[in-house]
Amino acid sequence: MTVLLVVGAFLGMEVLVYLSHRFVMHGPGMPIHKSHHQRRPEPGWERNDLYPLMGSLVAMSAFGLGLNVGGLAPLVPIAVGLTLYGAAYFFVHDIYIHRRLPWFEVELGVCERLKAAHRIHHLWGGEPYGMLFPVVPAALRKRAEAVDYDPFPPSRRRRRAVAVEG
Repeated sequence: MTVLLVVGAFLGMEVLVYLSHRFVMHGPGMPIHKSHHQRRPEPGWERNDLYPLMGSLVAMSAFGLGLNVGGLAPLVPIAVGLTLYGAAYFFVHDIYIHRRLPWFEVELGVCERLKAAHRIHHLWGGEPYGMLFPVVPAALRKRAEAVDYDPFPPSRRRRRAVAVEG
């Protein structure tokens, strides 16, 4: 049962992220989220970082309640699932795609697929809104292939490779 709660919470977070990204961040929450869609010269904090902070407060509250309130122990594995999703999201989105840790240079095939999907979102501000399991319509993939602009900073390794080729 515990493993099911962890996995269920992890997978359920993708649904919650999709819905909150689509209907809150690109809706009434856009004044906060727009900082994320603006190209910035240097890595650092942005207003959009308030969203994952809110998510971490939910997970911490679930841990606290599950560990300290009788009958709420199932919140602990749920909080583990939320935390694992948050860590995966942070790695894929902030570290890998947006290169918010400039020293991080690794390139991973599965993350490149996620980066390509997130690039489409940044090109037009629409689908896909999901992050770890994005659904990208074929028409959008084809449309994105014709666009040379890449809204994400490349790794230093990629910049060096391009400099050598060019």
